[in-house]
Amino acid sequence: MAFYQPQSAVEQIKRHPKYYLNGGDVHFLVENYIYRVHRYFFERESAWFREKLGSPTPAGQQPRGSSDANPFPLDDVAADDFSKFLWVFYNPKYSIYDATLDDWIAILKLAFDWRFGEIKKLCTRHIEKFEIAPIPKIELYQQYELDKKLLIPAFIYLCMRQEPLSLKEGRQIGLETALLVATARECARGKRLGNGARSPTAAELEEDDMVSIINSIFGLSAGPPSPSLT
Repeated sequence: MAFYQPQSAVEQIKRHPKYYLNGGDVHFLVENYIYRVHRYFFERESAWFREKLGSPTPAGQQPRGSSDANPFPLDDVAADDFSKFLWVFYNPKYSIYDATLDDWIAILKLAFDWRFGEIKKLCTRHIEKFEIAPIPKIELYQQYELDKKLLIPAFIYLCMRQEPLSLKEGRQIGLETALLVATARECARGKRLGNGARSPTAAELEEDDMVSIINSIFGLSAGPPSPSLT
């Protein structure tokens, strides 16, 4: 009677079908795929990779990442996400980056974790092209420390709408941001309207006035309007 014998971990590892490149000089192990790519892209911008790839090698051993047999492991990274990240460097359409919002968020996460500042900016520019509801947008931008000025339209919406933040929304954006939004709402409603009355339900200020309130409450420095506003 024959018994099934699972493949060993080594036998299951295979070269990535797209990103095992001729001329590549660093080997990464992501899940069960070996990637061979150019270390230049990783050391050019990322202090994290410069430190990891440049760490001393024990005597008698090959540097990590030098071959298929001794790849540099990237733990807690999905192969699909790493492939999306590499696409930024190896995009065959050069400056045309056509990807979904989920793709950009996956790339952004790795750029944030590995400290790729320019890729983080690239992700931000493309994410700004998508319509994202205010609460998820604030949560996303705070998580990855994106420019808070880009959240001004989302903050204005939360101040202008009739309903205050719900408990669930407050938990999503965090206590500090929720309190600042509540403060901005109160400040907006404290302004007198043209007839001398105060608005009990919704802020009815000019956009410039709301921007000034948000800048003041959230401590945002004056500067050009965010792309979302224009």
